[in-house]
Amino acid sequence: MSGTATRQPLWRKDDRTLAAASAVLLGTSMGILSYGQPVLLNAIVRARSIPTTQLDLAASLQCLVNALAAALVVVLCRRLPARRVVAGGALACAVAIALIATSRTAWQLYLTMSLLGIAIAGCGTLVVSTFVIKSTVNRDRVLSVAFIGSSAGGMVWAPIVGWGLTAGGLGGAAVLMVLGFTLLVAVNALVFLRRPALPPSAATPPVHDGTPLREAVRTPVFWALLVGSTLLTLTQLAGVYHVLFVWQESAVGSPALPGAVVAAFAGIGRVAAELLLRSWPTTYLATLTCVLQAAGFVLLGVGGTMPVLFAGSALLGIAVGNSSLVVLLLTPETFGLRDLERIAGTIYLWTGIGASSGAIVLGLLRQEAGGYRLPVLLFALVSALAGVLLRRCGRRP
Repeated sequence: MSGTATRQPLWRKDDRTLAAASAVLLGTSMGILSYGQPVLLNAIVRARSIPTTQLDLAASLQCLVNALAAALVVVLCRRLPARRVVAGGALACAVAIALIATSRTAWQLYLTMSLLGIAIAGCGTLVVSTFVIKSTVNRDRVLSVAFIGSSAGGMVWAPIVGWGLTAGGLGGAAVLMVLGFTLLVAVNALVFLRRPALPPSAATPPVHDGTPLREAVRTPVFWALLVGSTLLTLTQLAGVYHVLFVWQESAVGSPALPGAVVAAFAGIGRVAAELLLRSWPTTYLATLTCVLQAAGFVLLGVGGTMPVLFAGSALLGIAVGNSSLVVLLLTPETFGLRDLERIAGTIYLWTGIGASSGAIVLGLLRQEAGGYRLPVLLFALVSALAGVLLRRCGRRP
């Protein structure tokens, strides 16, 4: 292989339907998890007087158990139809959201947020993406549209949950989130998450072609993909979590501005990725993503002025928009579809561990260095190293 998957020349109706359904599904599930849930949790900790440090630990635990659960749940899709797995996960998420809204102590938040992390593994990025990859050879365009929907969901669900809190308190916000998981995820999956009925003349994904996990782990390219994606995610999520504090260290901007810049440019990055992948190999986009993230960290490390911090946050946001997509596409391009669920699940597990620990690592380095400049510049070097490793992927071992 040349570093780019074989692409379906026609943007068929079945592909468009699958792309739209996946965009709504991920826009709801990931929009609620990443953007709606923090709004709800902020209201809970203020209402229940729970220390924010406890909330940070609960969020890290949620991220970790999600990675563990996703690595196991995705294998179920080899035995059960993906639409049933997604619908079951969505209904479990609805129950978890209702329990989170009733939490009154820190230990209840730990328990209920962990339950949501486990439940959303069934209707999150990994399960939906592996289904798309094995359902159509036009996987890059379908996934790009789905990830654009995921970004749009973040912009939609934060104000929806905020409106629910204003109109009906914690219960009002929880009802809206439960309806989202029930109607836009569970029902959507049962109706639309089906393999396209390709005509005999159309190319179909070679689902029995590829490398099994036991053979993949013996190849250098597997470890390049695993370590590269883990380093990329570890540094990236740490940057997203700490970007507000980097701005505050320079006494620039309002508290809401850094996160808004990152989220907005993540959406722009995903739109750009959809266009670039029509002609670029995935390895090129993966390398560019790491380079932009490294440049963003350099600018954040220099800091000092609004334009520099804005540019650094924007570049970090573009990388956020592309990182999951390129890793998900590089996996089948490198190892085929035969054992995709187990290989992708293993990589997702380690990237999840990186995501759950990155913010803690950067925080500890900041304490030792007495500021963000040196730790952030170190993370720029680690991001560049991730790009070197991912550049080696995309070809069959």
